Amino acid sequence: MRPTKTWICPALLAAALAAFAAAVLAVGGCENGAAGPMWSMRVSPRRQPWNTARGDGVLLATRHYRIYATADNRMLVNYLPGFMEAARRNYLRITGLPPEPTPEGLPIYLMGSREEWAALTREVVGPQRADAYLQISAGGYCYKKTCFFWDIGGLGTFAVAAHEGLHQYLKYRLDDQLPMWLEEGLCVTAEGYEIDGDRVRFTPGRNVHRWSNLRNAIVQGYWIPTGKLLAMDAGHAVGTGEADRAVGYYGQLWALVRFLRSEDRYRRGLQRLLSDAEAGRLHAALGVSRQDLARLRRHGRRYNQAISTRVFRRYITDDLDAFERAYRAFARRLVDLDPQAARSPGPSRG
Repeated sequence: MRPTKTWICPALLAAALAAFAAAVLAVGGCENGAAGPMWSMRVSPRRQPWNTARGDGVLLATRHYRIYATADNRMLVNYLPGFMEAARRNYLRITGLPPEPTPEGLPIYLMGSREEWAALTREVVGPQRADAYLQISAGGYCYKKTCFFWDIGGLGTFAVAAHEGLHQYLKYRLDDQLPMWLEEGLCVTAEGYEIDGDRVRFTPGRNVHRWSNLRNAIVQGYWIPTGKLLAMDAGHAVGTGEADRAVGYYGQLWALVRFLRSEDRYRRGLQRLLSDAEAGRLHAALGVSRQDLARLRRHGRRYNQAISTRVFRRYITDDLDAFERAYRAFARRLVDLDPQAARSPGPSRG
């Protein structure tokens, strides 16, 4: 689930962009921050009418996706199928998972307005649960392996699609659910991209929104210590009622995944974690039975609260205090707040 949208003063945004550009020029790239190859967004989906109670739409079917759209943004409708096929290739790149087939036709609903999206949400999740989802003012969510979002403008909608699409892909691909610090961290890593004509390049290290979220969290004193961050989920972040704090959570997770990928010992642990989750082996790492872990997963938020810190200690490090110091120093360097400090790998040039 995505946080509420934050209005940003144009002058402040311009200053943040300038600082970000300076950081990009000053810092070398790394595996996690390097931009990927250019991929074409030109595909020829199978098209057929999709009639809904709220109006006529179109079903766009590609090799891996079925996109149900009522949006009338021609650029978005024409290029989203190819964008998602490119995003899927990027998911393999940023997770390190081996290329294996997934079920064809992963479903995505792209609604033309928030009102249409809200009506669909009430139908899908039910009126009792809908209020939690309807707090989202700009974005979307993934529910039971299906993505639901609406047109918030072409560039913003593509970022939402890339983020929510990775939630969807992980639900199909992994036997075990990841702790949310890693799942959300990977999904914000998937958001960064640049478009050149009809081609797209994904840029994990150049995500100006998360860079700005992270910088504001540090400068404004919203930094969440590692021990608390690990146990949180998107609902905790949005539930603060403060947009700056909510998006700061996502900015920190973007930095967290980048930091884990910048150190060999952490990167190896991260890859073992993903491999074990894919194979359904997290129960063994946590010292519980497969059945007990499956029962815990059915309790939703309790699953994350129960496993998040234990998984981190098992695969990454048991010394949270030392990790917090190094991670926070890395985050400050990442957003150019310690220009004189020795730099860890940061945003890529590409």
